[in-house]
Amino acid sequence: MPRVVPGFALIVATVVALPGTLMTAQDTSTLVPPPPRDPRIYELIDAVSADRIESDIRTLVGFGTRHTLSETESETRGIGAARRWISSRFLEISEACGGCLEVSFQRTVAPGEPDTRIPVDTEIVNVVAVIRGATDPNRYVVMSGDIDNRISDPNNFTDDSP
Repeated sequence: MPRVVPGFALIVATVVALPGTLMTAQDTSTLVPPPPRDPRIYELIDAVSADRIESDIRTLVGFGTRHTLSETESETRGIGAARRWISSRFLEISEACGGCLEVSFQRTVAPGEPDTRIPVDTEIVNVVAVIRGATDPNRYVVMSGDIDNRISDPNNFTDDSP
């Protein structure tokens, strides 16, 4: 059952094929009418805020660069600061919905290859938030995003990026 989570809008389109609802051009005897409109979907759509999206983009741009090889320790610059900000946003959202999100970091090391965009072994970190189903906790939505960026020179990880 979808939930509207304050401060977070997610639109999920799902196509479900129920047994007996698929038909061929010749077989219309098992045609099942579509389900009625679910007003909760429209609540999710209405919760999308252009102002919030713009604010989030401006915040991400404010970190200067989010290149994979950029600064990871600074609180104000680089990919590390950006992912900590995203984690803090997910945690704020979770607090607003009574702890509905499980927030974590997914870490892996990309092996470095000389003369490539990642010339040295580099830790790649994704911020992940999971919201479990209210009635079936084994059903869930995973939220994450690709936030890195770079300028035209793929090996320049210090200059500001858009």
